[in-house]
Amino acid sequence: MTKEKGALTIAEGTPAYKTDADIIFNNGKDKKDFVLRTCYDDISVWKSKHGISISGFKDKSVSPQKWAAKIDKDYWVFGVDAQKPDDIFAAVKIGMRCYNVKASDLISDIYVKNLNVENEHQIGRDAIVNVNQKLYEGVCKAIVQAAKLLGVQGILNFHVFSNIKNPKIPMESLHKALKDGGAESVVTDETPHKFNVSSNDGRRVFENLISHFHLAKFRL
Repeated sequence: MTKEKGALTIAEGTPAYKTDADIIFNNGKDKKDFVLRTCYDDISVWKSKHGISISGFKDKSVSPQKWAAKIDKDYWVFGVDAQKPDDIFAAVKIGMRCYNVKASDLISDIYVKNLNVENEHQIGRDAIVNVNQKLYEGVCKAIVQAAKLLGVQGILNFHVFSNIKNPKIPMESLHKALKDGGAESVVTDETPHKFNVSSNDGRRVFENLISHFHLAKFRL
């Protein structure tokens, strides 16, 4: 019997442009049986920002408590700050119950697309790279700490979509941030991928944005 595969995504926006958690190196595909998707925004802010009406449920069995919802075939958890281990821990706990799986089935493969600091328009161009480096470093440390709290051991794969020439965090700065966050190795597949991406405020859509695929490995 083939073991089912899952994944966790962070910093999702609208479902129309959700992160593709099936992509692997060399433009390959590794179909996931279930994906737990998390959003930085609280559910009320998220619904207003994206103009989407959903019926969610509040899971009071986790701390901190989180709102979640099933959208199409995926479960989404809202109000998850990926720099906070407790938020990731709570989200994975919800996903474990919703999908009836182990923590390692979700958090062993984590995906993010074009992670960027909130309110970037208030930050100067010279500072944005440093701020985003700190963001990635903080996320790395948080996912490792959350995995430890969940009792997960082994290798964590953190899959990052970001253009190698991204002016907000070019490849060299991204790799440094991932390693400063504890990654034992970072590699880049420079095969270009094209995605439609929405801005953090949900007001703009960038069509056919070229991105590259990076993989950071963490050993627990």
